Amino acid sequence: MAKKGDKWLKHTWEFETTEDPYAMKEAPAGEAVCPRCKSVFKDKRWFMDEELAEELLEAENVPKLLCPGCRKALESYAMGYLYISGEFWKTHRDDIMRLINNEVEKARGLNPLHQIINIVDDGETTIIETTTDHLAQRLGRALYRAYKGDLEFRWSKGDKLVRVYWKR
Repeated sequence: MAKKGDKWLKHTWEFETTEDPYAMKEAPAGEAVCPRCKSVFKDKRWFMDEELAEELLEAENVPKLLCPGCRKALESYAMGYLYISGEFWKTHRDDIMRLINNEVEKARGLNPLHQIINIVDDGETTIIETTTDHLAQRLGRALYRAYKGDLEFRWSKGDKLVRVYWKR
């Protein structure tokens, strides 16, 4: 605030928020498990623990909820797109897909909401749709670290949707 004479001037800022419509509005009390991906909800967060997930799936009193990542994947609500193209992609497709799958597994270890929704291949370009913008960025950076090439990020106005272009 700034003072002008005897009046205080208030500066108001309008921010555009892009709320995630799949974020949980109310957290369940205690624990829950996602029957699709076997992620566990505990202490107000989702994480991967296969042993605990198996225990919770067998228990009758534990809620079985689809996690936000699985809900986005089932309804094809992509928040990130990775476009892969170029001659190098055509000749090294298997190696690149192995790198992408390994990177997705690492990301899911940190946050099980990171998932690949769909992979569309039209011959020249492959498009990988992800449930989070962070996963698409992570995959693009992993490709750049491993194989160099051209990497470009394009964010939407609210910074919640990203299109990552990698070409070599």
